[in-house]
Amino acid sequence: MNGLKVTAELDSPLIIGASAHMTLDGILGAVLFDDLQDIEAAHAAIPIKQVNGLFHASAMFVDTLNETKVSFIAGLHAQHSIDPDLILKKKDGALHRAFDSKLTNVMNTYRSITASDATWYVVGDASRIQALLNRVHFIGKRRASGYGRVLSWHCEIFDTNGLTSYGDPLRPIPVDMFDGDRSLPVVDAAWRPAYWDMRNRAACYAPTLLGQ
Repeated sequence: MNGLKVTAELDSPLIIGASAHMTLDGILGAVLFDDLQDIEAAHAAIPIKQVNGLFHASAMFVDTLNETKVSFIAGLHAQHSIDPDLILKKKDGALHRAFDSKLTNVMNTYRSITASDATWYVVGDASRIQALLNRVHFIGKRRASGYGRVLSWHCEIFDTNGLTSYGDPLRPIPVDMFDGDRSLPVVDAAWRPAYWDMRNRAACYAPTLLGQ
């Protein structure tokens, strides 16, 4: 395995979650899960160095050219005409949300980031990483709306350990596994896949999130 710099050439603005670092192992794990349909097998097959569950793969970094807010309407109008008296109620006596005729549309607002490319630093198998990434055509949120379109992926040899750079964390790293600058702030963050699983959160040193 080699130290690598991985670059995605972007063709549309990018939307990420407010608490997401978008690590490269997370992206590759999603591709492998599509193939294997087994989350543990998918994570075990990620072609990136990992020690005690910590992948040597950075969060995403971008040089932002422009940042705006975009909003989308989430349609929540009730679609049912059944008599409410026939529906099982919640403990407080109210209807479950899907059957509540008083619902109206809600608006979700996101940060939209325009950048020419996105970059990750990683220790891994370049050819296998490249082959998996070639199947990734969109990254981030609202992909079905055209956000985060990737034109191409590039891997090049680079001097990195995938974890730190000059003492700064390149990804969320649990406090007891971090060997960089310990004067930095500690945050609560997901540090290994599956990143949505609350059991994988811990006190970590982590890079600043985009837009903060």
